[in-house]
Amino acid sequence: MNEFTVLDLFNGFRYAYGTDAGGCRWANVDADLVARHLSGEEMIGIYPMVYDPHWTRGGPDAWREDADDRYYVQMEPDLWHCMWGAIDIDEGDDSIVYARNVATVFEALEIQAWVERSRSKGCHIWLFNREWTRASTMRRAMKAALDIADIPYDAVYPKQDSLKGPPGNYMRLPYGGGRPEGKQEVIDINGEPLEVDDFMERARAGRIVPERLERAAALYKEPEPIHPDLPPRRDYSKEPLMNLDGTRLRGLPAEMFNNGPVPYYRGHGAGRGAEGDRAEQGGEEDGGEADGRAQGDRGAAEAHGHQGR
Repeated sequence: MNEFTVLDLFNGFRYAYGTDAGGCRWANVDADLVARHLSGEEMIGIYPMVYDPHWTRGGPDAWREDADDRYYVQMEPDLWHCMWGAIDIDEGDDSIVYARNVATVFEALEIQAWVERSRSKGCHIWLFNREWTRASTMRRAMKAALDIADIPYDAVYPKQDSLKGPPGNYMRLPYGGGRPEGKQEVIDINGEPLEVDDFMERARAGRIVPERLERAAALYKEPEPIHPDLPPRRDYSKEPLMNLDGTRLRGLPAEMFNNGPVPYYRGHGAGRGAEGDRAEQGGEEDGGEADGRAQGDRGAAEAHGHQGR
């Protein structure tokens, strides 16, 4: 198999790639790198999003750098394109069922989709375009199929409609020479693995025409925002309830402010706890009754104790 064939099918950002350890390495993505991936010498991932692939505003390599930041000057969101998209499903043993259901939806939309067993227990679904397509169109088409099939998923790639600058998020390339047995390879409709040459030939022949992808993207509906059930907004006066001199108080509050607790509140225990004046007037009586009850209880307990012994 020609490494250029793989590079052509998985065409993406050519100035950086994802490492097997989860990092990003700024180096050219070329046929030699793909050959090292296929041999297992260096497992890589590809970034799908490419800015201005038609070179109308300076091209993909026209970014500027500021410290650790890379950005395109006067970036135009519609200039972000891709040649492929992928869905990551990570639902354990059920992943293969979900992946096949999504592929069936794509088939009904006249779009060829390819299912790969990922390195974990999940699956990836790949779509390949005949020409550069807006990243936003690819994302909407994939999310439309997921909504129709009602499938849980982990992510869609590209992960964004647009970026401030490169590189975005990468997807691990299948068929790496160091892959676990039975993993990171595309399977056919019967679940049998496809050899890399066979897959490449079929995938290149089944590339998606733009009209079909756009038709699928038009089916996507943005979810309605969820608004919390809050009470209606009210306008409250910000004037203080009272001035420091008490001039805004009226009635009983004003009398208490000026003269202290009025007789009503004094008679009902204001400032003396729940018992109020009753506790002050009947303290000795209540105390005597309490002492009597306590002595009676002790006597009863002693008598009971003698009987028990």
